[in-house]
Amino acid sequence: MFIARFFLGFGIGPKSATTPMFSAECAPKLIRGALVMTWQMWTAFGIFLGTAANLAVYDTGTIAWRLQIGSAFLPAVPLAIMIYLCPESPRWYIKKKRHAKAYASLLKLRNHPLLAARDLYYINAQIEIESDIIGETNYFKRFGELFTIPRVRRATLASWTVMIAQQMCGINIIAFYSSTIFAEAGGSVVESLLFSFGFGAVNFIFAWPAFFTIDTFGRRSLLLFTFPQM
Repeated sequence: MFIARFFLGFGIGPKSATTPMFSAECAPKLIRGALVMTWQMWTAFGIFLGTAANLAVYDTGTIAWRLQIGSAFLPAVPLAIMIYLCPESPRWYIKKKRHAKAYASLLKLRNHPLLAARDLYYINAQIEIESDIIGETNYFKRFGELFTIPRVRRATLASWTVMIAQQMCGINIIAFYSSTIFAEAGGSVVESLLFSFGFGAVNFIFAWPAFFTIDTFGRRSLLLFTFPQM
C-alpha cells in the first residue's frame, strides 16, 4: 500500500499543478474563475464519494477495507478514458508555433468561429508581448525573479501565504482521517462514518456558492470572507 501511495504522488503532484493552468488557458475570460475553480469543486466531490463508499461497504466483513480502497477505481476508469478527449491548450500550441492546431482547439472551446479567431489573435499577441518583455531567459532566471523583482515578490508571497494557510488549517487531516478522529472522540464505527459522510457533503455543497460568485463578487472578496474562517 505504501508503494501504491508513493506512485499515486507522481500523479497527484503534476495533476495539481497542471489542471488549474490547463483550465485557465482554455477558459473564456468571462467564466475563467468558475472553470478554474471546478478543479477544487470536483476534488471535493471525489472526497464526498469516498466517504459515501466507505459508508456503503463498511458492513461487508473482513474485505470492507479492500472495497473501500478499490471503490476509487470506479470513477478513475472513465476519467482516464475521457482525458484523451480533451483538446490541447491553445496557448501551448501557439507557444510552439502551431497556430492551425491552436485554432482547431479553440473551435472546440468556443461557441463560434469568430470567437475562436478573436481569442487566437489575443493569445498570440499576448505571447508576443511577453516574449518581448522577457527576452532571452531560462527557468532558473525566471525563478530568481520571483524574489528579486518587487512586484513579483509581493505576488509570490501572497500566493504562498494563501496556499500554506490552506494546507496548515487542517482541512486535509480532516479529509483523510475524519473517521479515525471521530472514532477516537468516542463515536461508533457507523457514527464515525456518518460524520465523515457529513463532512464530505458539506465540503462539496459549499463549493457551489463560490462557483457561482467567483466571477461576480471577485476572487479577493471571496478570499477575504473565507480566509478567517479557515
